[in-house]
Amino acid sequence: MPRRMLGTNVLDEAVDRMARLYSEGQRIVVSFSTGKDSTVALEVCILAAMQTGRLPVEVVMRDEEIMFPDTYEFAERTAARDEVEMTWLVANQPVINVFNRQSPYFWVLDPELPEEKWMRKPPSWATYIPEKHIDAMTHPDRFPPPEGKNLYAVIGLRADESRHRLYGLFTSGGYITKPNKYGVANVRPIYDWTHRDVWKMISELKLDYNRSYDVMLRNGLPPKIMRIGPPTMNIHALDSLQMAARAWPKWFDQVCERLPGTRNGVKFGQHALMPSRKLHETWEECFHRTCIDEAPDWIAERATRTKEVYLNRHKNHASTPFPEVHACMSCTGNIASWKKLAMALYNGDPFSLKASFLKYIEPEFFREGAGTWGGKPSF
Repeated sequence: MPRRMLGTNVLDEAVDRMARLYSEGQRIVVSFSTGKDSTVALEVCILAAMQTGRLPVEVVMRDEEIMFPDTYEFAERTAARDEVEMTWLVANQPVINVFNRQSPYFWVLDPELPEEKWMRKPPSWATYIPEKHIDAMTHPDRFPPPEGKNLYAVIGLRADESRHRLYGLFTSGGYITKPNKYGVANVRPIYDWTHRDVWKMISELKLDYNRSYDVMLRNGLPPKIMRIGPPTMNIHALDSLQMAARAWPKWFDQVCERLPGTRNGVKFGQHALMPSRKLHETWEECFHRTCIDEAPDWIAERATRTKEVYLNRHKNHASTPFPEVHACMSCTGNIASWKKLAMALYNGDPFSLKASFLKYIEPEFFREGAGTWGGKPSF
């Protein structure tokens, strides 16, 4: 379908979307991560609230403890603005650490550690909550809407970030999602913005922003992969961590002390997160050595179970041996070879992304009382 010029711009459209909700008297809370998109979404809400007399704008942010330098300094500058009323949440939630095979989690501002072991301390006015799931950040119990009105959570999601987010926009029927189990709908006022639109607004309106973006740019990180978030969540964060080791060496040393395995990950890259064959070793031998014999017990159990499932599947339709490298196209699943099993199970596949028949490894497994995700983790 050809594009049509509408005689307006994305900023005016985004402000209008939020102004309509503010005019209706709805309660609106901005989810703030200090990233560029949530920063711009917040500024859009401030402009809309100024038009409708609804200042200050309510903002909620969850402390993640380990973030690039200047992230929390920017958050505190934002909280100090007259136009903002911020709720800074501390949940001690588990966060993924892909660099540690013993446990795929660390706990934010871990209450079982002495405070001097933390990367930093939250502000004195932070709110401590028992809920660990991110859906609970904007909760009606915490932000009760006026009678007859609804509670909305504003998020800085854009459709051009990924195909998954574009499809998600189509399936939800627009920039306002269906209410979640708590009755809260997400609003995505900048869903149709591009990467350039975001930085154009920041530049032309001379907005304050997270200065770690400047450091990432100076150190050669392409804008498309610049992310503000815990840098141990997945293997794709390696580029950012390797950059951080050069840009903020003291901060990086702290991270390595706080999270075992991080330094090896940065030093050896993806090779630290995948099995390595010895000379003349087959992939079958490598799988048994790295994923069972030398692996932590929880990984060995999951690898053994996955191996049994795939060998049985293969035996039911083939008389040939289980493939060494290339996956068997007749087996259900996409890891039907010794090499693919080794790659998938080396870190235990804790969230069952490859071996979907396995249960998630819940935080409760590694720490009693840590709770469960209550379904698929929403990272």
